[in-house]
Amino acid sequence: MDERDELKVEPFGPLDALYAAVRRRAPQIAATCAETPVETPETLDLRELGKLGLRLCVSYRDRPARRIAWDSVSETYVWSSGPDAGARLAADVEQAATRIAWALGAPISPEPPAG
Repeated sequence: MDERDELKVEPFGPLDALYAAVRRRAPQIAATCAETPVETPETLDLRELGKLGLRLCVSYRDRPARRIAWDSVSETYVWSSGPDAGARLAADVEQAATRIAWALGAPISPEPPAG
């Protein structure tokens, strides 16, 4: 098999975890991970603007789609588009998923009991 024919596999990362949490906490939200141009550089390095970066794209009903990024410097999720662009969501994946649902006006599934 030629190297070019091999599948490129990415490790499970913070946005994958957030995607799973959004699907679990607010399954009505449309969510997908995609590489999009960087709108708000998390590191505030202007050289990053326009480069491709992995984002979680979310939408619910008639609300405009929004994107979320993982800020590796502050180790938290941040809005990368929409009215809150640049604002931090949460470092905890479940809290971030809940805040995304609130922001989009989507119903939230109760957390499973601990234990």
